[in-house]
Amino acid sequence: MAFDHIIGQEIQRQRLMDALMQGRLAHAYLLYGPSGTGAEALAIELAKAVNCAQGPGEPCQKCPSCRKIQMLQHPDLHVFLPSSSTKAAKGENKNSEVKGRPDARLERRIALIESLAQDPYAPFIFNKNDYLSVDDIRGLRQDAFVKPFEGRRKVVIIAAADRMNVAASNALLKTLEEPPGELMLILTTHRMHGLLPTITSRCQPVHLGRLPESVVQEALITRYQTDPDTASAMARQSDGRLNQALQAMSEEGTAIRKEAFSLLECIHGDHPLQIFEMIDHLTAMHRKTPVVEPLLDALLSHYRDLFILTTASKETMVIHIDRLEAMKDIIRKITMEQIEVGIQDIEEIKQSIIKNVHPQLALTVLALRLRGRRAQAA
Repeated sequence: MAFDHIIGQEIQRQRLMDALMQGRLAHAYLLYGPSGTGAEALAIELAKAVNCAQGPGEPCQKCPSCRKIQMLQHPDLHVFLPSSSTKAAKGENKNSEVKGRPDARLERRIALIESLAQDPYAPFIFNKNDYLSVDDIRGLRQDAFVKPFEGRRKVVIIAAADRMNVAASNALLKTLEEPPGELMLILTTHRMHGLLPTITSRCQPVHLGRLPESVVQEALITRYQTDPDTASAMARQSDGRLNQALQAMSEEGTAIRKEAFSLLECIHGDHPLQIFEMIDHLTAMHRKTPVVEPLLDALLSHYRDLFILTTASKETMVIHIDRLEAMKDIIRKITMEQIEVGIQDIEEIKQSIIKNVHPQLALTVLALRLRGRRAQAA
């Protein structure tokens, strides 16, 4: 199977390999789909394939070119990721180094690239101020017309391309309209609505769907040495996204699940004012590190557990088995219909967060909806 380092996505992998072997690769690709389905991993493997010393073809993973690209250190590979701008300290020139350290925006970008090189499936969450600037894209344009140093083609990967500002998008459009012959552009996004139609129409789209639960489970066992029971539980709550399963297994993921269940208990508890205290607490957390999206994912998985307990009573299917007794208390207070509508409410609020609705407002609306439905039923 083509690109055997990629998890799942067999049809998409074969389609790209066929295009490569038949000399029909497009000058620009747009890899899109839910996060954790392999867009960045596939972009890196495609960069290897066009420049592998044994190819072009299936990357050998052993030649200097493949190894350099895996580490994102090949001179003909350029990776752009969003990062936050910095404000100079009072009295300092904004272009100066602060206490001998490089600009914090560059520092963050380097950290993100190192994380991507180590594992392109690993979860990483962008801050709301992370973006791709027009200067980033202008640098791309200047370099695009320089011939490759070592490989057959220059490859530019723009990850989270939806985070380009308008000026950056317009600058990229010029490169897409007049691409150099030896350049391949690969854009990835998990939010198609954030890209200009003029950009998407000039790229060859490749949609990456959610991974089957069995594929996520197998990847956790074989690639991440996870024990089978844990892998099974994490795969069930992954929603077809490997990064979500990895996030759930991390210390941060454990903490977020705890916060999500605390919110659930507040919503269905006997002291409704605690809901607002909890939302203030979660909003303060979100200001430091983006937690609302993973928190909603965790809340959704708890609601699915409630649904399982209400409809099937199959405790072996419950993901959060450590919360079993507490969830049994909650299902005594709500109906199956309320759980079903609650799942829809959470999905709707998740979409509003993606569209940049203020997190505190979104959580407040969600909590009041869920609490209100319970009150109406009572």
